[in-house]
Amino acid sequence: MTANNINLLDEFRSSSLSPALLQSLLQKLLSHPKIFNGFNDILKLPSVQATLAKLDDSKRAVLVKTVELFAYGTIKEYYELKEKEEVWTLNETQLEKLRMLSVVSIARHQIDSFHSKAGGDVEMSDNASKIKKNTKKKKKNAEMMLSIPYSRLASELHIPDNGETYNETTHMRQLEDLLIQCIYSNVIAAKLDQSSKSLRIEPHVALMHEPVGGGGSSSSSTGSKKDGVSVGVYGSVLSRDLDTSTPESTHVEVARMISTLQQFLKQSNSLLSTLEHSSKVSSADRKEDELRWKEVQKVIEDGPSKLREAASAGGGGGGGMAMGMGMMGIGGDNNACGAEAM
Repeated sequence: MTANNINLLDEFRSSSLSPALLQSLLQKLLSHPKIFNGFNDILKLPSVQATLAKLDDSKRAVLVKTVELFAYGTIKEYYELKEKEEVWTLNETQLEKLRMLSVVSIARHQIDSFHSKAGGDVEMSDNASKIKKNTKKKKKNAEMMLSIPYSRLASELHIPDNGETYNETTHMRQLEDLLIQCIYSNVIAAKLDQSSKSLRIEPHVALMHEPVGGGGSSSSSTGSKKDGVSVGVYGSVLSRDLDTSTPESTHVEVARMISTLQQFLKQSNSLLSTLEHSSKVSSADRKEDELRWKEVQKVIEDGPSKLREAASAGGGGGGGMAMGMGMMGIGGDNNACGAEAM
């Protein structure tokens, strides 16, 4: 967190915080280009709570509802509340920021849907042929589930915001500029797929890759899988504030957290299994290498004695053999006698 961010947040803790100053600071907070969560924490500060108590009920409700929009709301909810005059009128910078946060909520909903449909324990398998057979189909289905069409995003984000129907030729550039801003601001890890006109959410960690070659049961053909398809941890989106405004919303948030933790536990166990399996394979390979090297060393050590035994068994005859042995320096006495006779 930069010094400017800290200074802005410290101002909310001031004992001299007045309603006018609070509203001014909140305008800065909602426009800040690098603060995307923690809005609920601001409202819970004692100094802010004391200042809110000085406002009349209607003004306090409008202020709180506006901040809650940035905490866990969407741009669609903003336009609904704006018609009822239940929130502040946002400027262009604030509208863009709320749209970016709305992209996070849409992506999170898509990810949660993917996890619920792909639920179940992640298992290990050495069946490389089955993995190779099903991977392409499963991968395509997963990409479809983790891709959000531009048309849906435009509808959810109110692009265009003048009531016109979304048109790719006219409005796609505005939508893509917003999505690019989301990616470069690190609120979501995704790619723009212009061929399918969709936003493709990127997996955070891939625990298994498709085996190359597809043969044998080597360590490269094993890993965490669900029905023969590699499983990734799809979680590369910004964490927004928890909606605990009502018992119902609190229950939903807690259920989502439990589901996320269960998914994390399954992926962690799967990764642990993969590492343990790789460790066993490496250990077995190392033992095989050690045995092979011992055999090589034994052959090297026994080589000279075997050569002497072969020379001794051959005696002085066998022309070519004797010549070869003489060139190797073996049977030196016979060679010396031959030289004297000549």
